[in-house]
Amino acid sequence: MVSWLWLLQVSFLRIEQVACYDYAYSFTAKELKAYKQEVKELFYFGFDSYLEHGYPFDEVRPISCVPKKRNFEDLNDHVTNDILGNFTITLIDSLTTIAVLQDMPRFREAVRLVERTFPNGEFDVDSTVQVFETSIRVLGSLLSSHLYATDRTKAVYLGHEYDGSLLRLAQNMADRLLPAYLTYTGLPVPRINVKWKFNFPGFTDSLVTENNVAAMSCPMFEFTILSYLTGDSKYEKVTRYAFDKIWSLRTDLDLLPMSFHPEKLTPYTSMTGIGASIDSFFEYALKGAVLFDDAELMNVWNVAYESLKTNCRNDWLFANVLADTGQIFVPWIDSLSAFFPGLQVLAGDLDDAIAKHLLFLKIWNTFGGIPERWNFSPTEISPPLSPTEPLSVTLKAILPLEWYPLRPEFFESTYFLYRATKDPFYLNVGVHLLRDLKQRFKSKCGFAGFQNVITGELQDRMETFVLSETLKYLYLLFDEGNELHKSGSDVVFSTEAHPMWLPQEVRSKYKRDAKFSDSTYSSHLKTCYKRDRELQAKESTLSQRIVGFARSVFSQQPEEELANLTRNNKTNFEAPGLCPIMPRPRSDHDTWYSPLLSKYSRLFEIDSRYNATLIKPSHMQHYRAIELEPAFYSRWSNPQFSTCQIEPTTEIFELLFDLPGVHEQNPSIADNGTITYGAFGSRSRLKIEKLQIYQSDYYGDLVTASTFQDISRRDTYSHMCDTTADLYSSVFLYRVVAVNGRIVPRHGTVQIEKHNFMHVSTDIEEQGTLIIGGIGVNDQAQLMLECTPILNLLLI
Repeated sequence: MVSWLWLLQVSFLRIEQVACYDYAYSFTAKELKAYKQEVKELFYFGFDSYLEHGYPFDEVRPISCVPKKRNFEDLNDHVTNDILGNFTITLIDSLTTIAVLQDMPRFREAVRLVERTFPNGEFDVDSTVQVFETSIRVLGSLLSSHLYATDRTKAVYLGHEYDGSLLRLAQNMADRLLPAYLTYTGLPVPRINVKWKFNFPGFTDSLVTENNVAAMSCPMFEFTILSYLTGDSKYEKVTRYAFDKIWSLRTDLDLLPMSFHPEKLTPYTSMTGIGASIDSFFEYALKGAVLFDDAELMNVWNVAYESLKTNCRNDWLFANVLADTGQIFVPWIDSLSAFFPGLQVLAGDLDDAIAKHLLFLKIWNTFGGIPERWNFSPTEISPPLSPTEPLSVTLKAILPLEWYPLRPEFFESTYFLYRATKDPFYLNVGVHLLRDLKQRFKSKCGFAGFQNVITGELQDRMETFVLSETLKYLYLLFDEGNELHKSGSDVVFSTEAHPMWLPQEVRSKYKRDAKFSDSTYSSHLKTCYKRDRELQAKESTLSQRIVGFARSVFSQQPEEELANLTRNNKTNFEAPGLCPIMPRPRSDHDTWYSPLLSKYSRLFEIDSRYNATLIKPSHMQHYRAIELEPAFYSRWSNPQFSTCQIEPTTEIFELLFDLPGVHEQNPSIADNGTITYGAFGSRSRLKIEKLQIYQSDYYGDLVTASTFQDISRRDTYSHMCDTTADLYSSVFLYRVVAVNGRIVPRHGTVQIEKHNFMHVSTDIEEQGTLIIGGIGVNDQAQLMLECTPILNLLLI
């Protein structure tokens, strides 16, 4: 009888799957439920494999099916030991994914297993670990799981079955990590021994010297939540001091070098960007502002993001630049920066989030994952690429770090963009990611990412974030009805994807009753604040910025150089300017389309612009571009609007302005595309297009003779351009197409109040002089560069 029931169940499941896939990419509730179930099964496959083959150690090796342990013999094996503290980290880090699955029996079972693993409620383990990684993976998961277990509104609420054990464990871990902050500067050292602090055999200075910005500043988030839940404010005060101290080390451009010596405050590198070593600083500035209702953190985010837009943002990526000059430093981006579009969604910068996410989609199409580093500029690679080199040599130059351990950042941004847009484009991405996990990365005892995306070799390791983040975000993408998506949900995801929220009664109690009774840390903070005041009194006022303008610090890549480097890389392009659009019949029942697939005219611009470094390895040659999946495309593209923008043939360069005063972060934007800046001080970066007749411009339009009619080249403030205006007609003109990374709309105008560029005479107020040499203004109020008007840049 049992066997017949089993056969009936299997038959029914097969029928349901067939029915579902007959309507693949319709994304009905039934289809999404099937995808959601597949992700759930993948998670439990990985989790149960860990319990069977890895527990009680930290990880399981997915190919060899044995535990992945910390290196007990070599304390300097940071790659292994920073994360693997011999405290069952996969079990702990996976708790919140089970909670998100709303699986009460398995959540209860997992919590009980944690309690049995640590029967004394302590992490009494002789392990030297990284403070940051332990904070986000262990402390973060314990806190989030405690919130789930004690919240009556959640499906895994444990009620009287739970006595607060996870919170006590979290506090015990925090007390073991917090001594890392007892330094001369108040900034934490990168590592600490969980049992012995710094008093243990084999301790060397190399364990506690260089520390990056994310690691020093970001435990503030988890530690502050711990303060709210325990009423002990020392965790918040100590770690918040470090966060604020880090922010005080920014350069005049409001950019932070990526790493410092925590005692000497000397930077180890002057590079900055949005990726590894600094990513979570931006994340926790914004998320901390939201969760803690903190205006100071919101100001940090606003200032930091404005500086990133000014100095790092290009059309499709945020570059790594020098923190003190804004000049591009290295021509690569890393896989961790794929999280940033999701953060931009939270910040409300949806248009740019869509563009930045698209680049990582193209990288996935090319390499089958997001390599740890990808060179986007072939002209910056040393030695330069040559079309005659073997493909493997070329790919090694393009991918200086060639592994992909199934990091979650691309999954994360895909999820947040779908929640913000509800565009099925992102569900289609999720379906392909799910398929890749099943077909390419699922191994005997877990999920193995790429050791080498060039060769397709898999890595015999499954880091905890695969179960904690990668599969969690993929599940939530398909789970429309998840309790986290209910109206009014005030949940913020930690950098390890642990859902965090603070009930109002917890907030009120903390504000009313919080205590800071630990004299060791209170005395330490008093000393740090006193030293800061003394140092500040000795410092002179900041020097004024140099007033002027310069050509962009971003190197430009001549199109002919890129063309010479384009290889015989299989591509869907038939000719320049044509899209890889597949024909489809128009159906009467088509009522709604994917906006990104149908109306985003730059959908395939990346394929062309970065063709020289988006080169498929041999094992990816038959991988179909996700956005061109036939079943998805035929259902969701609009044949009336699915067209591509013609590639520009105009020259584009950038200008940097350094002016007195401050820069307006949110200029007013009129319906007609006019952007008005009341304040245009500090540093600003303008992308300028050089227009010549019969060229294709930045917006895909043809430059015609009408553009050159009624041009005035006479400077109203000097006679410098008089001869040029009298003797020569314009053969080229300028136009602004972006300001600080903000794209100027087609036919849009940028207006700047005149006082930003003028010195006014004290005798006759109406008279004035331009404060920048080489810049002029004509009688149509257009700013001129070397006697040539910038058509849509007006002084008002």
